[in-house]
Amino acid sequence: WWQLSWGRADMVAALKPMSLFVACSRVTTKPIFFFLSRNVRPGDALQVFAFEDDYSFGILHSSAHVEWFMNKRSNMKSDPRYSSESVFDTFPWPQTPSTKSVVAVASAAKNLRAVRNAALVSVHGGLRVLYKTLDLPGKKNPLRQAHEALDAAVLDAYGFSVKSDLLRQILNLNIAVGASIQAGTAVNAPGIPAGFPEPAALISTDSIGG
Repeated sequence: WWQLSWGRADMVAALKPMSLFVACSRVTTKPIFFFLSRNVRPGDALQVFAFEDDYSFGILHSSAHVEWFMNKRSNMKSDPRYSSESVFDTFPWPQTPSTKSVVAVASAAKNLRAVRNAALVSVHGGLRVLYKTLDLPGKKNPLRQAHEALDAAVLDAYGFSVKSDLLRQILNLNIAVGASIQAGTAVNAPGIPAGFPEPAALISTDSIGG
């Protein structure tokens, strides 16, 4: 009687060849993403993403994805809930990123985690407490600066304009990608773009539980 009705053997199989994977809390007002070691078996409280590369981590933690989450999320009682069906499955990834822009996103994502790890040495309470510092006044916040750098790299990978509404640009891309799929045209799926010359170079080793 204590077993889950859905054992998620598909998820376990997808994570098996990876050294780490991305996760965030499933019920959250604003998702904070992190890498978990494959030694950690995730529970139902976590939303899991079968990616082990910095580029994918950067796209997921960007304002583009968070903005999409804020508008497509479901709710558990009064709490926002990440839903793979309504959020992840409908979120379009960059379709024509250059090799340079992919590397830039990965580099910014890696730097973001380095900034967080350094800050956590003196901040007690984990990532959630650390991210509350973003609500404090003042511009000199290394975490805020790291996120701004990541967002700039992600916008460049998408080819989006900082002068246009971000959510509208994502929605327009969603429509365009959907039309391409309906027409049988190949699209860039989530993850490292097909044809990227050195996928292994985008994989880091820092993770929780590693």
